[in-house]
Amino acid sequence: MKSKLSFLSIITLVIIFASCQNKIKWEYKTVYYDAEKIQSIDKSYVKGTDFFKRTISSSTILPSDSSLNKFGIDGWEIATSYLEMETVFPNLLASGDGVNGLQPNVRPQRLVVIFKRPSQSK
Repeated sequence: MKSKLSFLSIITLVIIFASCQNKIKWEYKTVYYDAEKIQSIDKSYVKGTDFFKRTISSSTILPSDSSLNKFGIDGWEIATSYLEMETVFPNLLASGDGVNGLQPNVRPQRLVVIFKRPSQSK
């Protein structure tokens, strides 16, 4: 039993030592995708003709498959991503009475994608 335990501990130390010798060095790239602003008219607005009250504003971020595939072909993989948000004016209800209750007043401004790949330099 004691010899099996010492054998396992030696194997464990060899594996740990071998894995520490081959550390992979990474290089990183940050890519920004800006939001596309979309403005449209609220068709259900019937009280007055004030353009600001009738405007619906939102944004969308759609990175193209081809741009993401290009990074993949070059050896990059996505390490992480996050949205940068921006504060916007509060939405007014179609009734023109203003905001009822708590309403979100942020929207995505841009998508930040961080890519990584093994470093080419040793």
